[in-house]
Amino acid sequence: MKRPRTYETKLASGRSFLVAGILAGLLGQTLAAQTTPSPQPAPQQVPTDIAKELDAMKRRIEQLEAELKNKKAQEEPAKATAAAPVKATSDAPVKASAVTPPASEVKPEAKAADPASVMLANYPAPSEAKSATDAPPPSLLRRLGFATRASILGTPTPSLSPTPAQPGQLGPLASAASPTAGPAATPAQEATPPPAPGAQPGAPAAPAGPPPVNTADPFAFADFTWMNAVPRNHDSVFDGKYFTGEFRWDSNYIYDYNHPIDHSLGGTTEGTRTGEFVLQNMNVGGDFHWEGVQARFLTQLGAVATATPRNDASNTQGQWDTLNAYRYFTEGYGGYHMNVQHGLNFQAGIFMSYIGLFSYYSFDNWAYQPSYVSSNTPWFFNGFRVQWFPTNKLKIEPWLINGWQSYGKYNGRMGVGGQVLWRPNGNLDFVFNTYGVGQDTPYTHRTRWHEDDSMEWKYYENPKKLMHRMAFSLTADVGCESGGGGAPIVAGTTQGSKVVCTHGTTAAPAQNFVGAMAYNRWWFNHDKFGATVGGGYVYNPGRYLVLLPPINGATASTGTPYFTENPGDKFKAYDWQATFDWMPTQFVTWRVEFTQRGANVPYFAGAGGMTPPGGNNGNPGALIDGWSPDLRKRENRWIFSLMVKL
Repeated sequence: MKRPRTYETKLASGRSFLVAGILAGLLGQTLAAQTTPSPQPAPQQVPTDIAKELDAMKRRIEQLEAELKNKKAQEEPAKATAAAPVKATSDAPVKASAVTPPASEVKPEAKAADPASVMLANYPAPSEAKSATDAPPPSLLRRLGFATRASILGTPTPSLSPTPAQPGQLGPLASAASPTAGPAATPAQEATPPPAPGAQPGAPAAPAGPPPVNTADPFAFADFTWMNAVPRNHDSVFDGKYFTGEFRWDSNYIYDYNHPIDHSLGGTTEGTRTGEFVLQNMNVGGDFHWEGVQARFLTQLGAVATATPRNDASNTQGQWDTLNAYRYFTEGYGGYHMNVQHGLNFQAGIFMSYIGLFSYYSFDNWAYQPSYVSSNTPWFFNGFRVQWFPTNKLKIEPWLINGWQSYGKYNGRMGVGGQVLWRPNGNLDFVFNTYGVGQDTPYTHRTRWHEDDSMEWKYYENPKKLMHRMAFSLTADVGCESGGGGAPIVAGTTQGSKVVCTHGTTAAPAQNFVGAMAYNRWWFNHDKFGATVGGGYVYNPGRYLVLLPPINGATASTGTPYFTENPGDKFKAYDWQATFDWMPTQFVTWRVEFTQRGANVPYFAGAGGMTPPGGNNGNPGALIDGWSPDLRKRENRWIFSLMVKL
C-alpha cells in the first residue's frame, strides 16, 4: 500500500530534484566545454555563475522552509503568534502577493498541482501579515451608541435583549461598514479559531456554541415569556435609544347564557357588557430611558376607564378627586436607576399591583377571566417603591402606598407593603406579596392586612414535539380587617361594628379573606396555539373585598341596599375557565374561552338585568318601589377576544 506523501516529503523531494537537476546541468556544460572547440572563458567565469545560481537556489529553499515553518506554527494554537518571520534580501524575488492572485481566486487544480507555489500565493510575506492578537473592530451598533434597555432600566425582559456577538464574530454590519477595518483578510489573517490540537488540516470547523448567558442584568439568565402575567413578546416593535413605545388593544364579545336585557356584566374587572362587541381596553405609551433616568406612562381608553375606578372608594375623597384625574392612566411613574449590585430603582407614581398574579393586561395572561383572587384584589397602587436586585435571581421591593386598590388614601394612615420575587432557574418563579397597616375602609378606622403568594412552574418542554411545553401556576391569598366601631368620623355616618380577623362574635364579627386559584397551560406547534384550564374559589365574610354589582349605577363609594357589604355578610364563590388561543404571531392573540361562576348568594346578572326601567335613577343607595335587580347564583358565558401588543 502506498504511503501518502505529505507536504514535507513533497518539498524535500522537490528540493532534491532541483539540486540534482542543477548539478547535472553544470556537469553537462563542463563536458561540452571540453569537447567543443571554442574560446576558453576566463578562469573565474564558470565558478561565478555557479555560485550565483547556487546562492539563488539556496535562498529559494530557505524561503520555502521558512514558509513551511510559518504555516506549521499557524496550525498550532499555542504557537499562532510565534511564527518566525522571513528575512527579505535584496536578491529575493518579487513578493508573492504582487504576482499571484488572492486565495479566493486560486483554482483548486492549481493547489493540487503545485502545493509550494499555492502556499506562497495564499500567504503573504510576514512583513505584511497582521498580528494574530489584533482585536477586531467594535460592533457597528455600539459605535453608533445604541445600548440595550438592560443597561439602562436594570429590569429587562430577557427575550428582548439582543444576542451578544461571540468573540471574533463581527457580523455583516461591523465587518462591512466599520471604518476601522483594514483590507480584506487573507486566510492567515481571518479571525477564525485555530483548529484544535490533533485536528486534521482542512477539517470543517466546529459549529459555534450558544451565546453567553447574561448574568449581570436581573432575571436575564433565562427566557420567562412562558409565565402567566408576563408578555410573550420576544421583540419590541418600537424600541429606541431614548424611548420604547408600547401599544395594546383588547376587544371582546361576551355571550352570556343569562341574556341580561341591559347587557350588564358584574363581579369582574375583565368584561363589562354582554351580547355586544366592546373595546375593553386600549393602551398607548411606553418607557423613557436615558442614563439611569426612568419614566413610564400608559393610557387606558375603553370600558375599563369607567369600570375600574368605580371599584375603589378612595378616589372620590376630597375636592380634587382622583376619579377623573387618573381615570385614563393605568401606569404613570418616574424613577432613577442606580448600578448597585444588580440594580437599584427608585420610583414614584401609579404602578401595577402584583397582588393576585394575573396581569391587568389580558394579552399577558393565560386566561381572559381572572379568578376572584385577582379580580377582588388591587390592580394598581399609587405611591413610592424601591426595587433592589441583590442578585440576578432575586428582587426585594418595599412599598409606601396611598391605600388598597388605588389612587387615594381614604383615612389617616398609609399602607406599607412589599414584594419578594425569586426565580432560582428558568423553570420556577416564586413571588410573595405583603400589605398591611393601611386604613382603607370608608368612614371607619379599620386596619387591613393581606398576604398573597404565588408560584409558577414550567415542568415540561420539548421543542421537537407538537405539544412542546406545559406550565402550572398556584396562588393563595389570606387577609383580614380589624378595628372600627366608636364615634362617627363624619357627621351623619357611622363607623359600624367593630370587626376582628378571626373568631368573631355577634358584637365583633370576623372579617377575613381566603382564596386560591390554580391554572395549567399547554403550548402547541411552536407557540402558535395554547390551551389553559383552571379556576379558583374565595371565602370573604363581610364582603369587604367583593366587587359590588353595578345595580342602579352603584359604586364602591355609594353602595347599594340590594347587595349589602356589612360585617358578617357571608360570601362564598367559585369559578373555572377553559381557554383556547391561536397566536399567529408574537404580537396577536385570538382567544375563545368558556367561564362558569357560582356563588352562595344571588350575585350575577340575570335576564332582567341590574338597571331600573328607564335607566339609572341617579340615587344608587335608594330602594326603588316595585323594582329589584334580577340576580342569579350562577353564570355561564363564552368570551371571544382579540388582543394585540406591539
